[in-house]
Amino acid sequence: MQKLSHQILSFSEFTLDLRRGCLLRAQEEIKLRPKSFEVLRYLVENNGRLISKDELIHAVWVEAAVTDDSLVQCLKDIRHALSDETQQIIKTVHGRGYIFDTEVRDNGSAQVTKYTEETQGVQVIIEEQTDGREQHEIAAQTPPLLAAPKVSPVRRFTNAIKQHKLATAFASAVFVALVIAGIVFARPILFWWFKPPSIAVLPIVNATGDPNNNYIADGLTESLITSLNQINEPGKRPRLLVTAQSTVSIFRGKEIEPRSIGRELGVDTVLASQMIEQNGLWIIKVEMINVANGSEMWRKQYSWGGNFTDAFLTMQDEIAKGVAGKLPLSLSDAERQRLTRRYTQNPAAYDAYLKGRASWFKTTPEGYRKSIEYYQQAIDLDPNFALPYWGIGTSSALQGKIGLRPEKEAVEKATEMYLKALQIDNTLRAAKGGMELAELESWNWEAIEKAGPLHLGYHFFHGGYLIAMGRVDEQLAFENRGLALQPHNPGLNFFHAETLFLARQYDAAIAQYQKTLDIVSGLPPEYSGALVNWIHSGLGQVYLQKGMFTEAIAEFNQARDLTEDLPPAWEELGYAYARSGQRDEATRILDQLQERAKRGEYVLPLGIAWIYIGLGDKDQAFVWLEKSFEERSDGLREIKTNPIYDPLRSDPRFTDLLKRMRLPT
Repeated sequence: MQKLSHQILSFSEFTLDLRRGCLLRAQEEIKLRPKSFEVLRYLVENNGRLISKDELIHAVWVEAAVTDDSLVQCLKDIRHALSDETQQIIKTVHGRGYIFDTEVRDNGSAQVTKYTEETQGVQVIIEEQTDGREQHEIAAQTPPLLAAPKVSPVRRFTNAIKQHKLATAFASAVFVALVIAGIVFARPILFWWFKPPSIAVLPIVNATGDPNNNYIADGLTESLITSLNQINEPGKRPRLLVTAQSTVSIFRGKEIEPRSIGRELGVDTVLASQMIEQNGLWIIKVEMINVANGSEMWRKQYSWGGNFTDAFLTMQDEIAKGVAGKLPLSLSDAERQRLTRRYTQNPAAYDAYLKGRASWFKTTPEGYRKSIEYYQQAIDLDPNFALPYWGIGTSSALQGKIGLRPEKEAVEKATEMYLKALQIDNTLRAAKGGMELAELESWNWEAIEKAGPLHLGYHFFHGGYLIAMGRVDEQLAFENRGLALQPHNPGLNFFHAETLFLARQYDAAIAQYQKTLDIVSGLPPEYSGALVNWIHSGLGQVYLQKGMFTEAIAEFNQARDLTEDLPPAWEELGYAYARSGQRDEATRILDQLQERAKRGEYVLPLGIAWIYIGLGDKDQAFVWLEKSFEERSDGLREIKTNPIYDPLRSDPRFTDLLKRMRLPT
C-alpha cells in the first residue's frame, strides 16, 4: 500500500490538479493535451519568474529535440483554455521568455491511498481518497489465466462476422460511403494517396567565421530551392513538394537536429548543409536524411579553390543534380534541363544579384534601397540577366507599400521592370506573378475575375481580391488551408492575423499575432525586425477596436521605434491618439507630418485620412481619401472590410468612393 500527495493549485478562476493531471474551471474539466498541461504546470509552479524558451523546452521535452513551434502551439492551447488571448495571465517578454503573472494559491494536499494487489496474471489497482483514517483494504483475487486454444486467422474472421452481424452491416455501409466519397472527391484523395515526395532544404550554415559570407550561404539555399522547384512544370500537378524558403528560414541559426525539423515540417527528406573555408578552399558539406527512420540517404563534400563567386554557379548545379539523383524520382530530359537552368553565365552578375536578395530579405527601407543598387549592378554586368529586373520590380513595389513613395508610381516602375524581365525570358514565373500583383495594385478587378482563383491576386494575403470584395470568410478558409500545409511560415501566420482583424475576430487576431511573434522571435534581428514592426502595428489596430487605448499606443510606439522614423508609423500613432481622445497629441503629429511633406518627404495620404477619421473630421477625411484614391494607396483595397472606416460608411461620399473603385456597395 502506497500513499501519494494530491496537490491542488488555484489561480484566478481555475484549479490545477497536479496528481490527476487536469485543469478545472469550477467543477468543469478543461481538456489540454499532455504536453500543454506540462507547460502550464511548469509555469504555474514557477509563477512570477521569467522563464526562457530553452528552460521551458528542456523541462517539458526532456529527452526529445523539438523546435520552438512545439512550445508555441502548447502556449496557444493554454491561452485558449484560459481565455487569455490578451496575455493577462501568461505574458510574453519579447526575445526573453514568459512570465506566469497571476497569483497562485496552494489549496493543500489531500491524501490518496493507492492499493495494489498482484495476482497471477493480473494486477488490480484501486484508488480512493481518504481523510487520514484508514479504510477497509480491498483485496482483489483472480484465478490464474487459462491459455486459450489456438484458432486460425480465417476461423477468427468468420466467427467475428457471425457474431457481429450488425457491426458487419455498419462496416459495409461505411465502405460503400467511402467508395462514393472517393468518386466525388477523387482528386484530393488521390493526391493524398499518391502524394509526391517532399523535401526541405534547410538554411546552409555559414561556418566560415565571416558573417560577410552569410549572403552566399543564403543565396545558395535559395538557389537550391529554386532549382528543385523547377523540376515541376508550371500548371501541372507537382512531381516534388519543396518547402518554401520563407518557412525554412525560421530555422536559420538554430542548432536543432535536422530530423526533428523534418518531422515538424512534415516532409520525407531534409537536406542539411554547411559551408566552410579551409586552407584557401571553399567546402560545402551536404547530407540528405530520411525523416521517417533517421537514416543517411546521401552525403557528399564539394570543394573549390580560389574565388567562390566564380565557382558558385557550378556548385549550385552539381549539388542540385546530386540531390535530385537520390530522390525517388525518375526525371525526364526536360525536367533535368529545368533543374540546372541558369539565368546568367556571368558569376559577378550573379554575385551582385545575391547581394541584392540578401538586402531585400531584411524588408527594411534601407534594405530595399540597397537591393535596387545591387540589382542594377547585376544588370550592368549582364543586361540579359532577367532576375535582377524582376528584383528591382519587387523592391519598387514594396517601397510603395511601406510608404517610401506613392503607390501608383511604385506600381508603374514595378510593371516596367517585370515587362523587361519577361522580354528576356517569357517563362520567368516570378515576373509573371509580379505582373498579376501589379494588376491587383492597379485595381484591375476584371482581369482577376477572368482568371479566377489561379490569379495570384485572387487570394493574395494582403488586400487581395477577396478582401477587396468583402468576401473575408472565403479568404480565411484559403489561409487555413495554406497554414495546414505550412504552419510555421511567418508570413502566412502574420497575414492570417491581419485577415482575422478584418473579420472582426479580435481575440483570435491577438492570439494569431502573438503566435507569429513567437515564431519570429528566434530569427536574427536583421531578418525579423520588419515583421516584428508589422506585428506590433497590427496588435495596435486590434487593441484600438477593443477600446484598449493604452495598450494600442504602446504597440504603435514599439512599431515606430523599428521603422527608421517613417511617416506611416507616426500616422498610425496619430490615429491612436485621436481615437483615445488625446486630440492635442493627434493634432501635433498632423502638423509635424505636413511640415515633413513641405520639405519634400513623401507622406502617405491614407494615414492622414485615418487621423482625421479618429478626430471625427469627416470632411478632411474625405479630402485625404480622395488623394489616396488618386494614388491607388495600398491600404485602400481594404476599405470595405477595415473597421477604421466604419464612421464613414453611412456618408453618401463613402458609397460614391466604393462605386468609383468599382467595389460592391
